[in-house]
Amino acid sequence: MGFFMFHRPEMPKFNYIPRYYNPEKEELEKRKAAMGLDSKLTDSERLRVQMRQKWGRNINDGKNLKQGYSFKWLLYAIIFGISAFLISVIFFTPFVENFVTMFLKMGGK
Repeated sequence: MGFFMFHRPEMPKFNYIPRYYNPEKEELEKRKAAMGLDSKLTDSERLRVQMRQKWGRNINDGKNLKQGYSFKWLLYAIIFGISAFLISVIFFTPFVENFVTMFLKMGGK
């Protein structure tokens, strides 16, 4: 039923063995695999490195970063242009004033 008066069951023990992770060594192994030298990577990891290299999805590739920056600046320019247009319409044209007076006339009837 799940009630234990005096005896409590032992908690399960796990066989967790912590391993040391060295990012520099792993990066070196990936570079060795990309150059075709002897490395300690498994076949699947080696295949993954080769696929990234052939498909141009290398994380450290500067071309992808430049494309991202140009897109970001284009987006900033579009947002700036739209906001400048809205500010000019609100402050330098009678559009908002005419809109407000139209609603005041409709509410007064």
